[in-house]
Amino acid sequence: DPQRLAELVAMVRTKVAPDERATIEAFVAAYYGKVDPEDLADHPLADLYGAALSHFNLGRKRLPGHARVRVSNPAIEDQGWQSTHTIVEIVNDDMSFLVDSVTMEANRHGLTLHLIVHPIIGVTRAADGTLTGVTAEGAAGGQRESFIHVEVDRVSGHAALEAFATDVARVLADVRSAVADWKAMQDTAPERRILRIEAH
Repeated sequence: DPQRLAELVAMVRTKVAPDERATIEAFVAAYYGKVDPEDLADHPLADLYGAALSHFNLGRKRLPGHARVRVSNPAIEDQGWQSTHTIVEIVNDDMSFLVDSVTMEANRHGLTLHLIVHPIIGVTRAADGTLTGVTAEGAAGGQRESFIHVEVDRVSGHAALEAFATDVARVLADVRSAVADWKAMQDTAPERRILRIEAH
């Protein structure tokens, strides 16, 4: 819904410090830009804003090769926004199988998924991993990063949240290893790939 997105961007203008405004406006527009409006219809604007800002803040610093993961039950008094669900936030290098793997891990914990927001966002970072800008996808100097926001049945208790977060992080590490191995196998067999193409 372009109108709702415009309202969210307007909210950024009123709440965010001027020096960060353009970056966060671009982030929020990319964050919700491809989500089906019906999926967000039941979410108050303030909570959509809070969720996007929370995810942006999680991704403020990240080095390549490392995933950032947070699992929480946001509340107005602590985070400034709320949800009836447990929220999984992930910032990672863009790679295959991430959403499927997180979904399967949630299911393994017996949790139903209520919403998935999964934008691939172009960002620029300083050498220490600090986010310095949001770029158009594929822009020169930018890198594609996967931001995954998943809402699942509410998980009660700090220990249960920690256990779920640990399992999500483990699954992401497994995906990274599998993707790296698959790429390495591809890279070591270029001749066979060419022969296979010629044989058809």
